[in-house]
Amino acid sequence: MALKAFSQEWMDAWLKSIQTSQEYKEIAKEWEGSVSIIVNPDPSKGIPEPIYMWTDYWHGEAKDFHYCDKAKAESANFVMSGEYIRWKQVAKKELDSTKALMQGKLKLKGDLTYVVKHVKTVNKVVDLLAALDTVFPDD
Repeated sequence: MALKAFSQEWMDAWLKSIQTSQEYKEIAKEWEGSVSIIVNPDPSKGIPEPIYMWTDYWHGEAKDFHYCDKAKAESANFVMSGEYIRWKQVAKKELDSTKALMQGKLKLKGDLTYVVKHVKTVNKVVDLLAALDTVFPDD
């Protein structure tokens, strides 16, 4: 059964897939910090308001994924923001998230050097997201 993108059920499934991935645990041993994802509104695509998501990681463990408000999202160690279409492309592995940051297709508040240093961790998190059976608002 397909999960609705950006729903709490979708976030819970993504968290569980990370928590149960032995490969992730090995790759992410040195990653620490929270990452918020901000999806800018796009009413024409079914996103009438900004979406603020909180994800938290600590040395190979994924700790907590949930919706949050703008203030909490902006307090994360890493704040990634962008247009809905870019996030959809990332979630479907049509766009590499690190390249998107470097090309300005997604914006980052935080240490890009740290993200690049841990690119395998970032890629594994995206791989696990892309493996979910997801239906997007404009599908």
